[in-house]
Amino acid sequence: MQQGTPEGREEPGQRLWQRLPPNPLSELRQVAEEQERAGQALLRLEIGEPSFRTPPHITAAALASLQEEAQTYGPSCGWPWLRELLAEKIRRINGYEVSPANIGVTVGGTGAVQLALLATVEAGDEVLLPDPGWPHYYRQLAIVGARPVPYPLDPASGWLPDLPELERRVSTRTRLLIINSPGNPTGAVFPRDVVAALLDFARRHRLLLLSDECYDELVFEGEHVSPATLLTPAERERGSFIGVYSFSKTYAMTGWRIGYLVAGQTLMRSLSQVLDASYTSLPLATQRAAAAALRGPQDCVAQMRTAYRQRRDRAVALLKRYGRYEYTPHGAFYILVKTSSQQDRGHRSNSSASAQPNAFALELLRQRKVLVVPGSLFGPQTVDYVRVSLGAEEETIEQGLSAICELCEEREHAPGVGEARKHSKELEKY
Repeated sequence: MQQGTPEGREEPGQRLWQRLPPNPLSELRQVAEEQERAGQALLRLEIGEPSFRTPPHITAAALASLQEEAQTYGPSCGWPWLRELLAEKIRRINGYEVSPANIGVTVGGTGAVQLALLATVEAGDEVLLPDPGWPHYYRQLAIVGARPVPYPLDPASGWLPDLPELERRVSTRTRLLIINSPGNPTGAVFPRDVVAALLDFARRHRLLLLSDECYDELVFEGEHVSPATLLTPAERERGSFIGVYSFSKTYAMTGWRIGYLVAGQTLMRSLSQVLDASYTSLPLATQRAAAAALRGPQDCVAQMRTAYRQRRDRAVALLKRYGRYEYTPHGAFYILVKTSSQQDRGHRSNSSASAQPNAFALELLRQRKVLVVPGSLFGPQTVDYVRVSLGAEEETIEQGLSAICELCEEREHAPGVGEARKHSKELEKY
């Protein structure tokens, strides 16, 4: 026990983190680092990282700021000229009107979600979040001491929310509903009627709705529908909605760490206090780069979107050739690939080496030198899946997906698996 800690009490950090499961990527990345140190080339499909460089006009704006301007503190919610441009972008792309006073500039979309939770959720509150969903939601909720309550996305519908199951999970302690469209890890784009139903659910249960729209400009089919477009201005001002956005994926600016959020002005006052206490302000040069992204030519966005769609199409075609196609992602740049059937998983559960949720990903990495994210990281719904990032180059995607499909076939034809399937079908007769 550490000195000064009352006997029987846990350290605050222990209280926050002890209930989180181990991150399966930690083991995989350790193995990957060992392989790379040994000179082995890996196919990396694990991270949501665009293969593109940040467009030159954006980088040039940052360099000009560094050379010509004093890099001083700025307003905690962002410089007014950037917030004006962001209000224009919200109107143009997301389809609803806000003023610059409704916007706060953040350290990426990740920072926007964390700040929203810090400003709105207390210890003991419950938060509904998608399963499968972005794994950082769980860790960010742990920071505020809130309880995550996953609601299932239905694979049979292309990973849309299961609304009856959502109703079963709400309680008197529920404070917030998180939705994410286009989705990570699914690539699902929620149709307008689904967004309307989610918004109606939030209204009926008096929940704040946090809409994670970080992939809003990466839509291949359908349309991106922000819940804010279905709210009146008065409803938005009452603080029933927080929109989260990012430059990371739209402009290939992941390492620049700049995002923003939108909320009613009363709620924004609380958010600005959290912003100020968290990091005071973002670097001026980064905000100049973001302004250049918004003011400059948008053909770079269209070109990257077209490339991601082509990669999606080739991935889907390859999965169809191997007989492993399940669905078509309509946005973002990810696809979930199912790696085992229920019968296979039941048969292999007797083996301690294969019982781990990330066993397939480890086998893929060690045998085929392909690094992907185990589906277990995103929630219980995707234990039998891996996520493949379509942000990588086409050749890497095709080689990696081929390796996944071939390993799946090998495992399915391993001794004993066929007998287990036959036995299971025999039991179905009774």
